Amino acid sequence: MPFIQIKSLPFEKALDVSNIILAINRDFASVNNLAIYHVHTTWEYFQPGHYAKGEDAPEFQPNASHPVIVDLLTPDFNKAEVIELMLSSLAKSIVTHTNINRNNVFINHRYARSGMVFDDDAIVKW
Repeated sequence: MPFIQIKSLPFEKALDVSNIILAINRDFASVNNLAIYHVHTTWEYFQPGHYAKGEDAPEFQPNASHPVIVDLLTPDFNKAEVIELMLSSLAKSIVTHTNINRNNVFINHRYARSGMVFDDDAIVKW
């Protein structure tokens, strides 16, 4: 843990998503002083036209509207300052590796509570 889930419309010029998520993992682990094997990232595309903002449902990911939607899940022992660093470093990494405008990235953070996670064949408590 942490888990990073990214969703967007497809890009008009295809991205090398596999390399991008690996780069995001490296950046996130480095900046946040985590072992890289703890960082998990996925990237899924909405089908073209399946993401509307207001009256607009484009086929491809715009650079200045329809933010890339990111969900960041971390253990609940992280303090607010640590979460702020995680959020800003994750935004920077996404922008660096995709050229999306920074103001077109939306990241929501959620805490995973001790005893409320199943991983490696066990209920995880910290």
